[in-house]
Amino acid sequence: MYSNSYKKCVNGSNYAYTKLKADDCDTAVTPNRSCSFTMAQKLMKSAHYIELGGRYQYWPVLVPRGIRLYTYEQIPVFLRDNPYITDGYRAYLPSRLCIKSLFILSNETVNIWSHLLGFLLFFTLGIYDMASVLPATRASREDYVIYSIGLFCFQLCMLCSVGYHLFCCHRSEKTSRRWMALDYAGISIGILGCYVPGVFYAFYCNNYWRQVYLVTVLAMILAVFFAQIHPHYLSKQWQRLRFALFCSVAGYGLIPTVHWVWLNGGFSSDLVQSFIPRVLGMYAIAAVAFLFYVSKVPERYFPGQLNYLGSSHQVWHVLVIVMFYWWHQAVLFILTHRHSHPCPDYTVHT
Repeated sequence: MYSNSYKKCVNGSNYAYTKLKADDCDTAVTPNRSCSFTMAQKLMKSAHYIELGGRYQYWPVLVPRGIRLYTYEQIPVFLRDNPYITDGYRAYLPSRLCIKSLFILSNETVNIWSHLLGFLLFFTLGIYDMASVLPATRASREDYVIYSIGLFCFQLCMLCSVGYHLFCCHRSEKTSRRWMALDYAGISIGILGCYVPGVFYAFYCNNYWRQVYLVTVLAMILAVFFAQIHPHYLSKQWQRLRFALFCSVAGYGLIPTVHWVWLNGGFSSDLVQSFIPRVLGMYAIAAVAFLFYVSKVPERYFPGQLNYLGSSHQVWHVLVIVMFYWWHQAVLFILTHRHSHPCPDYTVHT
């Protein structure tokens, strides 16, 4: 079943089969002579394997020359974040090979491609909404700007995540740390992308409070950016502080939410009853995603068995995309409501 793949590999290709178990991955098969059935059989006997679900399976994988995968014990200390992911690590790579590793199977493959596809999702949504959805709601130029800010923040968050997970294996610790800082910055930008359209349309009829909350959120995001300048910000000693900062910025949104409910007549209001479940749904998705992120479940209970698929960080990535999409739909709902229900005169400037 694999013979064609092996023939393709050894017949003038720039790729070689490399054993994915780190202690045996020094051997590369790159003969220049034409393949024969016997050669294919020999290659098949020495097929390289990855660990899936606690058992070994033969799986031919094309790996660019110069790239090998390592166990947790073999990678640099600055890459050791999750001891329950025991294998499949890329390390010691220059930038060129980091980019090439986008197309191999490692324990970062799902992390990279999930948010790369997430970027394409929000980019496509932006084009569709600009061309179809917003014109149907008779959106103003201001609506286009606010809406674009939200989607652009989501896209930037996705790209920052892709960049980190692609280049975290760089041979330079300094370069890897810079990409990590950019990843954290991307999370802040993603949070900002939730706040800007949410606050703008929730307080659409209350100019004063809209400005107050938008300025406050922007100040908090800038404070997080400045905190990242500190040399110890990315250290493991500051991990709890990082979590506290992001939870504070995200949790702050409950304050304008409660205020908005009160301004709109409490829970008896039809608008509140329609929109609050969307807000709470977003926070519920965010809370579940964060729990997966910090608890390292399920790989904590299945160490070494979820190296390539099913780890907590991969679940976190998927839930972040789901959360952003959920909020995108919620923003469309309240945008449509605001355009179909003019502001009462007595609330325009309160």
